[in-house]
Amino acid sequence: MIRELLNQEWLISIAEHLNGQTEWGVMRQVQDLRTQEILKYVESQSPFYGEHLRNRTGGDSEFALLHGLPYTTKSDLRAVGTAVCSLPFNRIATYYETTGTTGKSTPCPRASIDVETSGAYVQQAVQKVYQSTFGTMQALTAIMGPSELYAFGDTYGEICRNLGIPFVRLWPESPRVGLEKAAHLIAELGVSSLICSPAVALALARFYKSIGVEPSGTPVKQILVLGELCTPEMLSNISLIWGAHCTHGLYGSQETHAVATGCTHGNLHLSETNYLVEILPQEGMDSSVGELCLTMLVPGAKPLIRFRTGDLASLYPASVCGCGSHSRCLRIFGRADDVMTIGGRKVFPATIESAVLGVADCVWGYQVDVRLGKDGTDEIEVTLAAEMGNRSISQARELLAAQFNVPVQVSLQNQLDPRTETGAYISWKYARIRDWRSSHDQ
Repeated sequence: MIRELLNQEWLISIAEHLNGQTEWGVMRQVQDLRTQEILKYVESQSPFYGEHLRNRTGGDSEFALLHGLPYTTKSDLRAVGTAVCSLPFNRIATYYETTGTTGKSTPCPRASIDVETSGAYVQQAVQKVYQSTFGTMQALTAIMGPSELYAFGDTYGEICRNLGIPFVRLWPESPRVGLEKAAHLIAELGVSSLICSPAVALALARFYKSIGVEPSGTPVKQILVLGELCTPEMLSNISLIWGAHCTHGLYGSQETHAVATGCTHGNLHLSETNYLVEILPQEGMDSSVGELCLTMLVPGAKPLIRFRTGDLASLYPASVCGCGSHSRCLRIFGRADDVMTIGGRKVFPATIESAVLGVADCVWGYQVDVRLGKDGTDEIEVTLAAEMGNRSISQARELLAAQFNVPVQVSLQNQLDPRTETGAYISWKYARIRDWRSSHDQ
């Protein structure tokens, strides 16, 4: 009964924020109170945090209650396993794990309060986007993730049921489905909305093209993308290829849940009540961009304190977006580990993607390889599956060379590296941008 009342209290708070009934000053007061509560909660319930938070040698914070508290890293989570959890497993709602593509798998249990508070933001976002695109919830939707191991399939499945949206689960990586069967079912069933990664949207489009079907001729009229870096240019590119409205579904992870949700204007909006957000400055970068650091305020199965996500991000006022959301906008620039120094300058993955997409009318896929030339200087090789329009390959090469101030080679191909083609819907981790100057991409 106590947990049910707590869940209801949180859902009321979220609804008031989403409806614009909570002033920002009041929001900060509530966040301060919930920060105190979550720190007490994890110190008493999590064996890891019971020890970890005794250390006061962490970095500065704009939030007084977090000042000096140690960060939580992915290495910490791999090392301590279930000791980070704040609930015994017989009191959780469901259990997931990270897939372990970048290291040892970590447990990601969720309590009912985690599912409900995270889902409330996703549900409102989905409802608004569907209403804008279709004017109804009656739009058959294909939920297409790497596998059933990912929480997002359950998240969107539950929301579709709540909103009366008919749906089908199609896992392109599954041997029982695959890309060809998924494409066949989309056409045969009349699927009008896809929820998938950008890589899946592009791979499906290329498959249709290969069998003589224009993606814009399929029933698909809306695509919600998630799971990997997606710049505004990529949203526009996918929209052009499919002749469909394309926007973000959500940004989050197995560990942090739905941190932000997409809107009709192509922006991501923070789930304000559920997190304290810090942007940690990075050496040599603009002060407005830094590593996204999250403190999870919901007292669920595994709240994380000052968790370093490894993603580069910036925050903007809600007013920069015209969709009417009362939550701030979150922009993701890629993984901090994927920032490259090219021609003596630090370059975000998002900057590379935006530049590459800008040299062609329509890009069905791309791959970027950064290498050392014979004289020891940086060189970039760009491979495109694209329609260039009136622009020549030499013009594209000149534009990119001017952008990055290094020699650039551009080539057109029908097929890319298979890992680039399929990797993002198998693991959502394989990068289109590879640095051959070090050994990790060899």
